[in-house]
Amino acid sequence: MSYRFFCVRACGLVFSLTLFACSTAPQNPIAPQGELKTGLYKGTPTSILPAGSIGVESRGIGYELGRDLSAKLGVKYSPVVFEKNADVLAAVKKSEVDLVFTNASADRAQYIQFSKTVIQIEKGYLISPHSNINSPAELNQKKVKIGYSVGSNSQRELPELIPYATLVQTTSTKQAIELLKSGELDGFSTNKAILYELAASIPGSRVLPAVIGYENLALGTPLNRHGTIEQLNLFIDEMTASGKLKAIIERSGIQGLATK
Repeated sequence: MSYRFFCVRACGLVFSLTLFACSTAPQNPIAPQGELKTGLYKGTPTSILPAGSIGVESRGIGYELGRDLSAKLGVKYSPVVFEKNADVLAAVKKSEVDLVFTNASADRAQYIQFSKTVIQIEKGYLISPHSNINSPAELNQKKVKIGYSVGSNSQRELPELIPYATLVQTTSTKQAIELLKSGELDGFSTNKAILYELAASIPGSRVLPAVIGYENLALGTPLNRHGTIEQLNLFIDEMTASGKLKAIIERSGIQGLATK
């Protein structure tokens, strides 16, 4: 609390007036509302794997980076968890969330400003236990059904990679698992962090060793938040130097990281 004193002279008398001015800390552009709303989606170690039982904490790279950044900023941490990444992207586009951790692709850079790359992940295919496919070349047939997540980069890239395959849109990892288990899908394509997580729930499924591309995951904020990227890059540097980033990555259980 700051005080300012003013003297007013009237009719030979001096009156002392005290004005009270409340000082408030300046808003941080990363979390302008005083809380860090981090957009996350279920089913991948890059975002969040919710706690499944008593004593098991939620984990995931995006989830933990958001938690540690909120502590650094001194604001409340508010994870906002969606069923699919397309919902996360829609939310950040509308500035309904403050922070995301996602693939820093050119199309997303039109409405998200990204930090430096945090991790790079291989992309590939997960094959259903009902399919005998052993190579990407065998996927490029009309009778072969390959799934992808709505709003993902795979939705844009697969028509060029396997133009003759039948492409099937899925709305969640849960749906993708069901379709692969039943054999309604011959395969599914995305980054290998998600593929290995799906494979753990589908006995007999296989992640093909072939690499069809890479995703560069980074922290991002809505495009209209000025002065955030420098802070995010500094945060990443500090997390790397302290070893905390490595610990978060290991705790997530992620597979499919690109080797540098």
